Amino acid sequence: MSWLLALLLLTPDTAADLRRALAGIPREGLSVMVGRDRAAPLLAVAPDAARIPASNAKLLTAAAAVVLLGEDFHFETTIGKTPDGALVVTGGGDPNLSGRFFAGDPARVLRLMARDVVAKGVREVTELVLDASRFDDEYVHAGWPADQIERWYCAPVAALVYNDSCWDVTVYPRERSGAAARVEVQPALLRVSVANRCETITVGQHVVHIGRGRDTDLEVRGRILRTSAGVSGHVAVRDPVVFFGRGLAAALEAEGVRVTGGVRRGRAARKTPLVAYRSDLKRTLKVMLTDSQNLYAECTLKRLGTGSFASGAEAVLSALARLEVDRAGVVVADGSGLARSNRVTARALYATLLAMRGRPIFVEALAAGGEGTLRRRYRELSARVRAKTGTIRGVRSLSGYVTGRGGHRYVFVILANGRSARSARQVQDRVVRILADAP
Repeated sequence: MSWLLALLLLTPDTAADLRRALAGIPREGLSVMVGRDRAAPLLAVAPDAARIPASNAKLLTAAAAVVLLGEDFHFETTIGKTPDGALVVTGGGDPNLSGRFFAGDPARVLRLMARDVVAKGVREVTELVLDASRFDDEYVHAGWPADQIERWYCAPVAALVYNDSCWDVTVYPRERSGAAARVEVQPALLRVSVANRCETITVGQHVVHIGRGRDTDLEVRGRILRTSAGVSGHVAVRDPVVFFGRGLAAALEAEGVRVTGGVRRGRAARKTPLVAYRSDLKRTLKVMLTDSQNLYAECTLKRLGTGSFASGAEAVLSALARLEVDRAGVVVADGSGLARSNRVTARALYATLLAMRGRPIFVEALAAGGEGTLRRRYRELSARVRAKTGTIRGVRSLSGYVTGRGGHRYVFVILANGRSARSARQVQDRVVRILADAP
């Protein structure tokens, strides 16, 4: 069925509106599908062309998690004690160990872990052993942009991660021109080394760079205006497992536990379980889809498989087969959509959304209008829109659900690559509002 013929299945007004929504838009790189059920779609433009999805790839990762792991799945991190007095932390890839669910305080989650250890009677630890063997050591996907690897959205992925595998840095000016800027770093619990090469200025160009240091954890350089309220950034750590270990060791010390032998990676066959921490899939999917948090998607992907990007990708394709989604043209490289080698068709995404439309854990994890990545869009529609954005260079995607004024839920997929990406926002907004007004 051609897309023009499919439009005729709508009311005349809606059909005309959709026609106008696409009028004058470059079709090169554009794929669109709109419908309401498993019958023929109401609108289909290049539905079988393989496009770069950007973060719309997270829709496939999330659907696979629900299908393969189950709605009751929990990530688990355990702490045990060996006969010789070592603490062994065994990671299950939980991305939720941060300040996100602890009033924004990244130290609190580790302090709570340390207090639980103290409650078990532990006062001294011969060493802290980190077992991150559930995942492999390929922390960064080969397809991620090499020049952006320090950015938060390229945060390294491991079976033990903490604070989104990032340092949170804020740079403030001083009162005196020429004085070194003041640098605040979270988690404050950890000892951090900072090369501070940023000075305060009263006039001139305001430029502040926040990144990793060559021989230090962090480097801050540039010039910050005295009138500035501060400049913030998130810097991905080099080694997420060591970062976690440094944090937990500091938390244990803060709670009065002596760690005498340092921190190391390893495994221990003989250990007595002390405490376990669990994070549910519902919470994880909400952050992954509403906030488009890449680390959450990648931890989920690796957990779907045997701990690698490749095995997780195979698991996603297996889940699509279970959902009876046509996988022709679909290439899964990572879980977040950051790698440009990902490919998906509008038909595959559309079928996935149709298959998942009866699963609240999936639908409600998507951003509503005015929320998350849609915080500045569709506020007046609120939960009548549930959608996932996708943005990388030359790619603009938006896919999800819209409830029309008549109460029917519509499914839509809009993938724009190349030239069509320049007009994607306009097409997306038009289609969403047309569907919101549809019967």
